Amino acid sequence: MILIYNVIIDEKKRNKYDLVFSDILIDLNFPFEIRYLCDELIESDLSPYSHLLIMGSELLASEENTDNEKVSDVIRHFVEKKKAILGICYGHQMIAKTISGRKVCRKRKVPEFGWKKIEIKTNPLFRGIKNPVFYESHYDEVYNLDKDYQIIATNDDCPVQAFQYKNLPIWGVQFHPEVDYETGEASLKQRFKEFPTEKKHYVNEIDDVRNFDQRLKIFENFIA
Repeated sequence: MILIYNVIIDEKKRNKYDLVFSDILIDLNFPFEIRYLCDELIESDLSPYSHLLIMGSELLASEENTDNEKVSDVIRHFVEKKKAILGICYGHQMIAKTISGRKVCRKRKVPEFGWKKIEIKTNPLFRGIKNPVFYESHYDEVYNLDKDYQIIATNDDCPVQAFQYKNLPIWGVQFHPEVDYETGEASLKQRFKEFPTEKKHYVNEIDDVRNFDQRLKIFENFIA
């Protein structure tokens, strides 16, 4: 069973992504439960789960706070038990930070927004995916990883777009494979309405819709 860890702060967005991830896992016919930052999760609560999926969040992994500490506690359980983990955006950053410390996570000089082409390496997580384009929305990034990590995806703007840790089923992806075009554009429209100066960072590199639609294979490969 997958533990989907919804670490989104805003209630409306949190409920929305409950539905997004529920639909994905239901389509894959894989059992799951969703838990939240407000849940006090101890080891006995985590033991039944074979997989951990950590969503993105408004939280910044580059900062120190009690919410990040709670997320790290959950990650440590799965790492120590060598269970499967997939971290998305903030989740990706928190996996690296939990394992390797603050030195591998930092605030970017400029954010990355939009639909970006990603160069991927051969890896089980990317089985069946070719020349992908993924949704990006982040202020922090992972960097300076040591030899325990294999960097499996990159682009010119963010060298660590995805990693695998120690050949274990532990992956982080900076991009958002769960986000479809309509949802992503609506989110960015709202963001740029609130923060107009950030619109200059928007990029759209989708030139073939087939390269975008394959994004959901990430989840199929994760639970395989």
